[in-house]
Amino acid sequence: MSAQVSRTEVAETEPIEVNTVETTPAAPSLSQRFFNVRTLLSFGLGFAILAFLFTRVQIDVGAIVDRVRQANVWLLAAALVVFYLTFPIRAVRWRRLLDNVEVSTHEEGGRRLGTAGLSEIMFLAWFANCIVPAKLGDVYRAYLLKLNVGVSFSTTIGTVLAERIVDVVILFALMLAATWLSFGQAVPGDVLTVMQLGMVLVVAVVIGLISMRRLRPLIERVLPARFHAQYAKFEHGTLNSFRGIPVLVVLTVVAWAAEVGRLWLVTLSLGLGGISQSVIVFVALAAALMTTLPLTPAGLGFAEGAIVGVFLLAAKAGLAPGVDEHAAASIALLDRGISYWSLIALGLIVYPLSRKK
Repeated sequence: MSAQVSRTEVAETEPIEVNTVETTPAAPSLSQRFFNVRTLLSFGLGFAILAFLFTRVQIDVGAIVDRVRQANVWLLAAALVVFYLTFPIRAVRWRRLLDNVEVSTHEEGGRRLGTAGLSEIMFLAWFANCIVPAKLGDVYRAYLLKLNVGVSFSTTIGTVLAERIVDVVILFALMLAATWLSFGQAVPGDVLTVMQLGMVLVVAVVIGLISMRRLRPLIERVLPARFHAQYAKFEHGTLNSFRGIPVLVVLTVVAWAAEVGRLWLVTLSLGLGGISQSVIVFVALAAALMTTLPLTPAGLGFAEGAIVGVFLLAAKAGLAPGVDEHAAASIALLDRGISYWSLIALGLIVYPLSRKK
């Protein structure tokens, strides 16, 4: 690709037209990604963390099984429904981001890819995140959209990055409020560590976003000339996604509220209705924050550890009555059974049948 994009053209915030064919990565193969050494090692790390958690907290597996068997099936079913409702919500938000950068979502026959189609792509991407590390499902999502509607891969990756930035900032703001309501100024050390991790992520994404345009000359010197046009599209997709911020914030808060609602229903299913609502908010969002770590698929091991650890800290502070080691582990098992293992089980059915993969 020999086309060059001048600095004047790239500085514009309008859609960038480049008379060249965009180079797209080869089609990702989930089966090859799943069976490679890196993925197997990441699963090994996740299961090692779970094993360490069970031995450190001294959990009786039989006691957990008894608690799980006594859980209210209808409330668990409601939690499952609430979880899967987040996909159309996130699909609507993604459509908004794509519209912001004027990315058309029409298939070759002229039919617009609706919320159902974008939800399916979103689901396949989350399924990919559950079976491969490093959040590769986000890249896979951009590839699937290009595959189905022929849009720019680089621009779409920019909208995915913008979506993640909005997610992290809103998540941290909600966690900050939940921490203050739950613990006040006496924040436990482990909770403070989680908050510091969230702060690092927020600062990193904000600095990266602010510096993106200023760093373009340096990036263009490092990148081969044939990639300048693609980087211009990526920058355009990222920076121009942040139009209509109030709507994006509302949709993001609704999505995170559904995550909290799922965990709340899980606690109710175990007869633990006395837990402080602010604690449930913090635990749900802390577990979601752990899923952003690229070391294991969808934060396997880290998310479960956050759920158990924070609930036990809240129990010591009197904010989670009735929660002991076995109750906390039961909550983690059921919640992750819905948000992680059910995705894998359903994905193994949907992925082979989907025409959008």
